[in-house]
Amino acid sequence: MTHVLAIDIGGTKLAAGLVADDGSVRHDREVPTEATDAGAVARALAGLVEGVLTDAREAGLEVADVVGVGSAGPVDTASGTVHPVNIASLRGFPLVEHVASTASKVLGRDVDAALAQDGQCFAAAEQWIGAAAGSPSMLGVVVSTGIGGGIVLDGRILAGKTGNAGFISHVGVVLDGELLPGSGALGVVEAYASGPAMVRAAHAQGWRVGEQVDAKVLTADARAGDPIAAAVIAAGTRALASAFLSTAALFDLSDIVVGGGVASAGDVLMDPLRRAYAEFAVYPHLADVRISTSDLPRGSGLVGAGRLGWTRLAG
Repeated sequence: MTHVLAIDIGGTKLAAGLVADDGSVRHDREVPTEATDAGAVARALAGLVEGVLTDAREAGLEVADVVGVGSAGPVDTASGTVHPVNIASLRGFPLVEHVASTASKVLGRDVDAALAQDGQCFAAAEQWIGAAAGSPSMLGVVVSTGIGGGIVLDGRILAGKTGNAGFISHVGVVLDGELLPGSGALGVVEAYASGPAMVRAAHAQGWRVGEQVDAKVLTADARAGDPIAAAVIAAGTRALASAFLSTAALFDLSDIVVGGGVASAGDVLMDPLRRAYAEFAVYPHLADVRISTSDLPRGSGLVGAGRLGWTRLAG
């Protein structure tokens, strides 16, 4: 059976593995991400590629001539580089060239590399074997420290001119509203619905002032009945629902799949999100969009990167 080498690059870890045409992952490895040293990242990536391909050779597995690479973004698919906000060492790094040349040396033949941002890979994994498997039109959204996303239409990742289509974090929900720290953008959904944004809003209303807490504590307090925590989550999910509606209207979506740390809170987040979306969605084709949570295990980034590689192979 042929496998695609897949690589997943995030703020805390680099991962690589082999992805079969049914979405299963074999011989996966991971190492911590070095956020400040580009040379260290280059060596770590080369080590992962060499290690996984050596495992494949020893196991007698065939490896395709395409590597799928998913990375924290923004990405630039034209130049094959990435510019992650939270990984300074990779900004401007020739990621596609480095991965392709390393794999080519190990395999002894020319290998291509396909690049996408990690939100797109999340969406691709969910549309392939996850909560939206087989969906003709879907949005995948990761709600955590930030908000990332990707769109899959007719089985293909929507890339856009630079590879950043589906960058839902900057969908406007309030005209000239809250400033998104580190971005300069006003009124975008990430300024209201990310984990840190909701914690900031709760602090401003007197919740656990002076305490070092995160969104897990906020959602736990909301579940326990804290009125400030519940109100802040309701406001944040209302903003998220507005961004979902805008995207559903533009792309005539069938499904929206939500993942990430905040989304793992379950019904304390998903119930107000679905209520807000139902309130906003006045047309039948928008109201019947299915909103679900990810049911893929940790490591879905590799699945999505593998899907990217398989799609490239299919032409």
